[in-house]
Amino acid sequence: MTTSSDILAHVPEKQPKHSTTTTPSSSSSSSSSITPSRKETHPTLLSPELVSALRVCIRSYGVGYVFATAPKLIKTLIAFLLTPRKVAKGQNPLLAFIKAILAVVKDGASARKDGMSMLLMISLGGYKLLELFLNRGVKKAILMQQLQDDLQQQQRQQKQQADASTTGAASTAPSTTSPRKRIQLSDKDLATVELTADMKQRVTMLASFLSSAAAILFMHRYRPQHATIDYSLFAVVRALDVGGHVAVKNRWGPSWLGSYGAVAVFVLSCAEIMYSWLYDPTRLPGPYAFWITKMSRMDKRLLTTLRGVRDGTVQFEHSNPPHVANLLTGLCEDLGMDPAMGDFELRSRLSCKVVHQGIADSCEAHTAYRWAQGFMVSTGIYLPVHLLPALLSPKSFIQKLQANPVATLSSTLLATARSSAFLATYIALIWYGICTWRSKVMPLTTKLTGRRYTSNVIDNVYGPLLGCFLCGFSVLIEKPHRRAEMALYVLPRAMYSMWSRVMSGRLSRRVEATGEALMFAVSMSVLLTGMKWKREMVRPSMQGLLGWMLEMKGARRHQRQIQHELKGEGKETHEQSAGALSEPRKDA
Repeated sequence: MTTSSDILAHVPEKQPKHSTTTTPSSSSSSSSSITPSRKETHPTLLSPELVSALRVCIRSYGVGYVFATAPKLIKTLIAFLLTPRKVAKGQNPLLAFIKAILAVVKDGASARKDGMSMLLMISLGGYKLLELFLNRGVKKAILMQQLQDDLQQQQRQQKQQADASTTGAASTAPSTTSPRKRIQLSDKDLATVELTADMKQRVTMLASFLSSAAAILFMHRYRPQHATIDYSLFAVVRALDVGGHVAVKNRWGPSWLGSYGAVAVFVLSCAEIMYSWLYDPTRLPGPYAFWITKMSRMDKRLLTTLRGVRDGTVQFEHSNPPHVANLLTGLCEDLGMDPAMGDFELRSRLSCKVVHQGIADSCEAHTAYRWAQGFMVSTGIYLPVHLLPALLSPKSFIQKLQANPVATLSSTLLATARSSAFLATYIALIWYGICTWRSKVMPLTTKLTGRRYTSNVIDNVYGPLLGCFLCGFSVLIEKPHRRAEMALYVLPRAMYSMWSRVMSGRLSRRVEATGEALMFAVSMSVLLTGMKWKREMVRPSMQGLLGWMLEMKGARRHQRQIQHELKGEGKETHEQSAGALSEPRKDA
């Protein structure tokens, strides 16, 4: 390591006013000795660290751009293939398709239309740049402090020597102070300073916090009409996952947390999501709410009736407005049933057959039908998902198929069946929870209390809430390692719903934006610090893409590289020592 005295030795001092005469030979020799080399006079424009940070900016922007435009491009392509002639009259379908593609490509690069690319670039690229500059600043501050301490020590020694001098000339001579030296530190000098591990982690946390805060504030500035809370909640969930790994590793909390914590998170998240979908779907992201509606196969009129029972717009045994009174009468007519079975004024409670939408009278038979229907639909969803690895790496899949065809096919089909059974059970449990409350719990309550209840009590929130709570236990069908990923998938959506429920209209926009910025910045700081210094605490599904964008090697590869370097250093040291022993001594 270069000492501070070595650096001070190269510091230029102020030249005296009266220069001495030198001979040409001495002048030429001195000038040649201080002339810097071509490498020193022409340093590289960008350091390798800065080039790496710029690559991170490009990669993160590209990934954000792909995430923003790929779904829209696929949707545009599918729409063109299915309905190629659905364009304005007199317009070429191919030209309309090209214009639509160009519009999607242009919107993906616009910060005001879709700022995900800018969000990732500022968060990740800005983090790498800030970390580089902060590391240099901290090293420079440490080195300058060391130099200042050494200068003060030298001045004290000179003062002590001057005080110890007893010559009269020294006492009568005027006091002179040496001109102040201007210290210039090079990259080579800064490279000699090694920061502690704790200091490096603090620099990483500070850099990631500042860059993430700047990114979310940029989004608020240029996209004020677009919600960014889904990005923030995704970061919060991933940061909580890192904290969960730390808690399990250090054995904080009960022992069941590692095994069933994901199940508890999934159950509570699904209860919040499904309850919001039943009564206020605006609290959920639009595409997600639409997908739930499609998978539930619940008639919209029945869903409107459940919501009307909760908010009081539907009253049994009372007259209702025409648009309310005809909700279930029209449904009964479409199902081939007696319209009187859906007349609110004539009935005190809904028939189970109406709730079952004419499928069956028995609640158990209806639940079995819903399960079978959900399994068939889910198989069409999950079979391509489990075949995707074979499509991405067909050579490896063919090798496995040739080596053991029965095991390869059976594992794929079994995984598809397991995932399909999970989703089918999820759907069936929602229906069975509602039916259990209506046909078993409420009749028992009537017998115990002796009171007569109408559907305004029976079909209120408790039955749907029971179904929303039960459906989450279907995750037990999946393998344990899949449960955590599924919990992390639904948790941001549940938090989105809770955020909309709690924060909507209660705080000013500025306070809400500030809270979201702090939440996003702290979460990204935890996630990026874990990625760099506690890689084993970050889930592998996040390590791949995030590590590629940040140019971070995988945990195993990084460990192998360290071991290889240690072995190389040990081998080099052994060879040097062996060479020193075999070399004859000069003084022998």
